[in-house]
Amino acid sequence: MKDNTFSVEARQTGSTGELHPPFTTRVLLQPEEQEQEPTHHLPATRRTRRDHIVIPSAQDAEFLSGELLVKKLNAIQDWLWVCGRPMPPRPLHHQIVISRDIVLTENPELHLIWSNHRIFIKPLPSWLLDPDFWTENLSRSSDNGNGELARCARGFLYSYTALVAYESDFRIAAEKGLVPAQMTWHGWKGLTREILRDHDMALVNPRYWYGELRLGRLNKVYRFRMGYFFRGYSKVSGHTVYGELISDNFAALATVLGYVVIVLTSLQVGLGTDRLIGDRTFQDFSYGFTVFSILAPLIAVGGIVLVVLAMFVSDWRATMEYQDKRFREMGVEAFWRGKGGNKKRWNRGDGVAATNTTTTTTTSFLSVKGVGTGSDLQSGV
Repeated sequence: MKDNTFSVEARQTGSTGELHPPFTTRVLLQPEEQEQEPTHHLPATRRTRRDHIVIPSAQDAEFLSGELLVKKLNAIQDWLWVCGRPMPPRPLHHQIVISRDIVLTENPELHLIWSNHRIFIKPLPSWLLDPDFWTENLSRSSDNGNGELARCARGFLYSYTALVAYESDFRIAAEKGLVPAQMTWHGWKGLTREILRDHDMALVNPRYWYGELRLGRLNKVYRFRMGYFFRGYSKVSGHTVYGELISDNFAALATVLGYVVIVLTSLQVGLGTDRLIGDRTFQDFSYGFTVFSILAPLIAVGGIVLVVLAMFVSDWRATMEYQDKRFREMGVEAFWRGKGGNKKRWNRGDGVAATNTTTTTTTSFLSVKGVGTGSDLQSGV
């Protein structure tokens, strides 16, 4: 599928080796704003893969990848038919008609994902509406992503041409903060005409061949096909605390037990009739189902406890491993971890850690390694 999809790139690139932007109109910039700094469209900060907070840059490949690429969805491209239809997303007003709340997300992997009367939509960034930004940072076919950034950007813009179709959709988008504040309805109509004029789905990332995707089915695909049994595709609609997980599972178990009670009552009534009291087959079934009704709840409760325990252990190990890794990257040591057999404790009164030895010594509550030299600090890029 990928080979057929991306083979058209050669037809769309010129002698300069660039994929041209899908529009040329400057819908945001006013004449007096032309001299603004190049980064005025970008966010104030961004989070790196190692959870450092840095200033974004238009030349930062990691920043652009995090804003546009949809690698998790591309990894299960052949299973997206299970999660949605290959059609553009329906307009914003229709999402409200079918009782879906529009929830903003800056994660492109959640764009147009829906679950439990919610649909997640990534706002349209202002830098994506700048033709110069496209030319300088997205349109070059020789980038590390082999033009993948431009394909994802084209698909993302195409999804908005479907989401904002009517003026009522534009008002909803403006109210929800999905489009830049400078955008006007007249400007959006002109931009949409340019985007759709020479639109080619072969130049769009295959994820955007599909519109709205169901999160519950994405989770199932990721659990059983990709092996992410506990996490699935995303936990944004999952249980936030273990109590909710246990409560929901026991609620389902109680529903099943209600049916079991009805069956047991029916069997008891049947054994009291002349026709069934001497029926050997019915008596064997009644005996087997009675034993099942005793053992099945115990097995189900044990299974729920084991699953919750396994999730707790998995989360605990991941949290501790991440904490150790994060502290090493930050170049700090936790004050509560003793050295040489001495256990340190935090003294709130004087802001130091006191050791449990015969002679009380004071140290800084958080020791920083390599300050001034940056020997243990990460650049965050």
